[in-house]
Amino acid sequence: MKSVLALMIGCVPLLAAAQIYRWVDPSGQVHFSQNPPASGRYEEVNPPPSYNTPSANAGAKPAFSRTDGNPNLKVKADNAERCAKARERVSFLEQKTASRLFKTGDDGQPSPLTQDEFDQQLNDAKAAGSKYCN
Repeated sequence: MKSVLALMIGCVPLLAAAQIYRWVDPSGQVHFSQNPPASGRYEEVNPPPSYNTPSANAGAKPAFSRTDGNPNLKVKADNAERCAKARERVSFLEQKTASRLFKTGDDGQPSPLTQDEFDQQLNDAKAAGSKYCN
């Protein structure tokens, strides 16, 4: 049942122009279809607009957010994201050496990082981890 429902929900963007009907059969099974049942009660389901396309997303806010109405949750979510990125950066840098990483020079050409530049990047990443991973 859950897989059928997930499949139907996954197809909603494809059926955006079509009407969707929902009904419950005598055994309690929930059905979704483009056609209403031959008999019995049903309801028309109007899916929310898809937020996956640029035109549908222009200026729109997702229908649901775990942080709506609670600025503390937003701050925690932002910090968790920054923490994860800092940890990923530290891990990446610890697997490399300065001579294996490059930067773009003033002339537009790549050049290896100096040991001091590498150390600065690693220290910055560790400082961000200390700041956001508490």
